[in-house]
Amino acid sequence: MNGPEENDVIERKSVGVMGWLRRSAMIVAPIGVVVGVFVVMGVLDATKPKPEKKDEAPGPLAVQVAPVEARSTRLSITVQGQATPRTQAALAAQVAGRIVSVDPAFAAGGAFRQGQTLVRIDDADYRLAVIRARSQVAQAREGVAREEAESELARRDWEALGQGQKASALALREPQLAQAKAALDAAQAQLRSAELDLERTHVRAPFDGRVRTRRANVGDYVGPGAVVGEVFATDVMEVRVPLADGDLALLQTTVGFNATGANRGAEAHLSAPVGGQLRKWEGRLVRTEATVDAQTRLVYGTVEVRDPFSSRHGAPLAPGLFVTAHIDGARTETFSAAPRSALKRNEFIYVVTADNTIDIRTVRAAQTTGDEVYFRNGVKPGERVVISHLPTPRQGMKVTPIARAASTASTEPDGLRQRAE
Repeated sequence: MNGPEENDVIERKSVGVMGWLRRSAMIVAPIGVVVGVFVVMGVLDATKPKPEKKDEAPGPLAVQVAPVEARSTRLSITVQGQATPRTQAALAAQVAGRIVSVDPAFAAGGAFRQGQTLVRIDDADYRLAVIRARSQVAQAREGVAREEAESELARRDWEALGQGQKASALALREPQLAQAKAALDAAQAQLRSAELDLERTHVRAPFDGRVRTRRANVGDYVGPGAVVGEVFATDVMEVRVPLADGDLALLQTTVGFNATGANRGAEAHLSAPVGGQLRKWEGRLVRTEATVDAQTRLVYGTVEVRDPFSSRHGAPLAPGLFVTAHIDGARTETFSAAPRSALKRNEFIYVVTADNTIDIRTVRAAQTTGDEVYFRNGVKPGERVVISHLPTPRQGMKVTPIARAASTASTEPDGLRQRAE
């Protein structure tokens, strides 16, 4: 039999073993659970049904297409410019003096007629100058008459006493007579100068027009050349517009063109908002400048509008007004017309061929509008073009076309066309 001490040792060993077993179970049990979960998941994945593999490629991309139509129209170009008077002047005094009266029409915006006195300068001194000049003319005439009489007497005396010899010019007093006549001419010229100065005390309008600004008033003293106001004629207004080489081709106009009776120039339709309304004026391209701008490579033309202040326009084409001009082309042409969305990046068009593949073409539009684009070449009427977005187009790419009804739109009215891109 074991003694008490041996029993205690055996008991302590038993307790230690049991503790170690409990600690080992606490560590191993979670690991077993995790391993079991992975085993179950592997069995489930291995036994689930597999999806069938398909080797078919994705179908062709669906695109919206529209037919190209033949369209007969006269294209136009759209340009912009500022209206300026063809004739304008700085109204200046030609004589010195104090302003004694101003016509009521001589105010900013005032209308006047040719020859109307707008400003009158004090003319007292000039009337006196005329009187003095007339006196000198009378004296000069008396001198001429006296010399003519003395010359006649000298001629008769020489005939009586000259014994048949030829008389000299001095003996006949011809130089004295010529001097008297010259003095008369000078006196008459002085009188005419004095009369002109008297007439020039009336500052008159050089043409029918309007006052832009007034710079002088009653009581002001002005000298010769002093500007009293700025005026402009209302018979013709001009708009200077830029023209590219393609514009000249469309208008069939050359550099240095000037309108004639046989070729009056292309019609131009001008418009601008005035007083909250869109006003319109009719004009013509009457000339182009004879030089090309070295920086912009543009040629500038002049659109002329006659009688711009007429009531038929509803509002005057005033100087400084910024207008849009639609200038008609030289002739009516037949174009290939497609929806505006058919032109991609302003240089490409995607044509859908008969076998539903993409033919990428580089084109140049003759002109574009808000809805359509016109081509002279690059695409033909009857062909189908892509009008929807195509993210990655490739030459020969297969597509499924979805047809759009053919457009029945006609050409846009004058004034709504835009410059060709």
